[in-house]
Order: sequence, then structure tokens, then C-alpha cells
Amino acid sequence: MPKEGQEWTITLDSFNGFVPAWFDNAYPFYGNKSQAASMIDIDITDPNVLTQGPGTADLTSGTQTGELGSELIIAILKHATASNVTYGCSNDKVFKITNTAVSNGNYPKTIAAGTANVATDLLYYKSKVLVFWNDTGVDGDIGLLTNDTTWDDNWGSTVATGAAQLQDAPHYGINGGDDVAYITNGIYIATVDGITLNATALDFWTDSQTQSVTWNGNRVLIALNRPNVTGANFNMSGIYKWNGVSSSWEGDPIEVAGEIGALYTKNGVTFVWWADATTTGGYTLGYIDGLRLKPLRRYTGSLPNQTQVCEWKGFLAWVSSSKIYLWGARDTDIPVGISQYMSGKRATIGAISAPFGNLYVSSTASTNYNISKNSGYATTARWNTRAFNVSGPGYNSIIDLIEVQFETLATGAKVDTTLTYNQGALTQSLTQIAYSATDSTTIRKILNKSPVLNDFRLDFSWANGSTTNPVKIRSIFIKGHYV
Repeated sequence: MPKEGQEWTITLDSFNGFVPAWFDNAYPFYGNKSQAASMIDIDITDPNVLTQGPGTADLTSGTQTGELGSELIIAILKHATASNVTYGCSNDKVFKITNTAVSNGNYPKTIAAGTANVATDLLYYKSKVLVFWNDTGVDGDIGLLTNDTTWDDNWGSTVATGAAQLQDAPHYGINGGDDVAYITNGIYIATVDGITLNATALDFWTDSQTQSVTWNGNRVLIALNRPNVTGANFNMSGIYKWNGVSSSWEGDPIEVAGEIGALYTKNGVTFVWWADATTTGGYTLGYIDGLRLKPLRRYTGSLPNQTQVCEWKGFLAWVSSSKIYLWGARDTDIPVGISQYMSGKRATIGAISAPFGNLYVSSTASTNYNISKNSGYATTARWNTRAFNVSGPGYNSIIDLIEVQFETLATGAKVDTTLTYNQGALTQSLTQIAYSATDSTTIRKILNKSPVLNDFRLDFSWANGSTTNPVKIRSIFIKGHYV
């Protein structure tokens, strides 16, 4: 038992993502001191500062009143096809996208060959764009965009050598290192080799569905869900390796107890998103290690599909529900972590991509449709520290001082702090940090003395802050004594 009056201090800096299993407890004591119990739209890509994540700015003509109309873009190429040019697709449209606008020249192109058309992905292959789509309830097809004026919406079933319909199923594509395009096609993997289509190049079981595809180690890696059911069901899925030529896959698959969402290969490592439970926290990001999956972090929300994962600032980025999460570190000597970085402009996100150095996000809600990029700072930003226990049998604590160090403020910059204590039962508002033309200090005292307490956490909110001038917190110093 400590002596009455004995001092203690806590310093928070080098901020690093969520505490483990943050989704199970709003008031966690477990975790590193500079991790978060919860966060919304927070940027800690620079570990020196804790600040607001980015807001969004619509591309020119990137709304329902512009070129999009009532179309949610559900796939965006992950790279540029020319300087500041890429492409995206919605249910029945193909859009040309620049770094600032949705082009209105000869676009959008329309998928008109079916009656209930839903595109799922597109792929830049041999200087052309392949667009994968379904006539819902009937079959699937491949459109071919050759240039701004040449568009064939049913090239796969009418023109390609080996022309055939695809299955009515999600189609996601990847360019193989052998210069062949590989496409998920229901129970099959389809291939496009030059102008030759093989819609059934590799087949699986009739109760399965190919869900995602990537290329690594000179092989195609295929995520397969079996049985093909969603919801509160248990799947016995797998990841299969194929050389692109043989009639069957190679060796034993990696067995996955759950539903696979997406595969993504970065620098020779294939990452996997899968769900092994439908409860909160039932989602996992991991990677392939030999013949097993090695989990990295569990998270909450939803599974991304292949169009909802990408790279951003060297981090893995993915969609979970209406939020964008990051995993990784800015440099090799920084501990990796998981954080919630950004939100879509609207509640439902279609796709994310970073082909030009900005992060592009398509989203919708009600009659609103947008394609936006990261811009400015989000005033939705929130950060709650983990909880700190400062009591025990026969003793409690009083906090005598809380000081926050931050970078120089500019007009409009503000952050509010709340002391939450005694397992969340009580709160106290602390002194706001705000820009002042007469106060250029970068260390502010926000609390002189707290009530007697057992435990506490600090909750930071930028709701009253600025979208252009952030508060970037460098450290938080807390000093108290036992009573």
C-alpha cells in the first residue's frame, strides 16, 4: 500500500492505435499507456502527434448532381493508367476519374447488354480496362474499354476467343506475373490471356464461391468460401494456390474456419481479412505464413471485399462498416498498430483506392452519391485513452495536474477534454485548448485538481475544432497523489 501523499505520474506520448480487444470494453485497463480505448477519425500515422484524421472533399462532378447521378462507385482501380487518370465502375456505368474530377468527356460508359446489371470490379490489363459485371439472377459478362471512344459492354460473351458468359457471382480480378488476368467466377477461376477467355479455367465445389484473388510467389492465390452462405453461419473456407496452367490447385489449401473477405499482397506478404464469428470483434486481419494464417489484429465492423482494401502512406487500409481502418507503421522501427483513420462522406462506402497519392472514397446515403478524397481535418475526431487504475484496498487518488503539449496553434484550432472516472460513472469537463492571438504557448494546464477518484481516462474531442487548422497533441502529462 502506498503512503498517503505519495506522488505518481503518467506521461502519454508515441501514440499507437487501439488497445487489444477494444471492442469488448469501453473502459479497458489493459493495453499500453499510449493506446486508445476508442477512437473516431484519428491520425497517428506520425507517431509524434495525436490529431484529427482527414475530412473529405468531393471531386468536381463527383456527386449525384454531377456525373455520378444515382450511382455508387463500387470499384476504383488501385493505380493510375496515365498521368492523373484512372477508372471506376458503378452498377451499370464506367467512369473516367482524374485526380480532381469525374470526367464528363465521353463518359460515363453504360453497361446495357443485360437488364438488371451490377458491376463488381474492373482491371487494367494490356492497356485496356476489363469491367466485370452481372445481369443479376441470369449470368455475368466482361466489358472491354479500349479507349475513350471504344467500349464493348459484352466483349467476354461475344468477341473474346472462347467467348462465354460468366456466372452470376462476385467477380474480382488481378494481373498475374505471367501476364494473364485472373478473375473470380463463382465456383471457377476465369482467365483472360490476351484476347482469349477461359471462363472455367479452374473449378471448385458446387457449394463454394471464389471470393478474392491475388498473385504471390509466381502463383495465383484464391480465397474460397464454402459453403457459400453469409450471416450467422459457420464456413469452412480455404486459400488455394494454383500455377495458372494445371487442371487442379497445388498441395494442401490453407484451411480457414470462417468467411474470407479479401486477399491483398504487399511486398511479398499476402494479407487476409476473414470473419470467424458474427459477434462484435469477430473479424481478423492476418497474413499467410506457410500453410497457416497468422492473425495480426482482431477488429469490429464488417468484412471488406477486394475493392475495399488498398495501401495508404505505407499502411494497409480497409473498409469496416462506414469507417476506414489502417494497420502498420510509418517506419520500420515504429511499433505497428491498428487505428480508425477516416470516414466516408456518407454512411455506406462503396470502394477505396489511392491511385494518385490521395485516398479516394466512394459513398452513399439516401439519394446522395459521392466520390471524395481526403482533405483537411475531421471535426468528428475523438480519442479516449485507456483507463488508469490509481487506487487499491484502503487508498484512492487525486489528480493534481494535467498538462498537454501540442504543436503551435492557428486560428480556429480547438480540442475539448473530459475527465471520465470511477469506471465511467462520473465526468468532469476540463479547460479547453484553443488558439488565442495573445497566447502562443504550446503547453497548457487543463486541470489543477480532480475529485477523489479510483480510476480515470481522458476523452479528447475536436467537435468544436477546425477543418483547416488542427490541434496536434505531442504529449500528455498527468500528476497525482494517493489519499
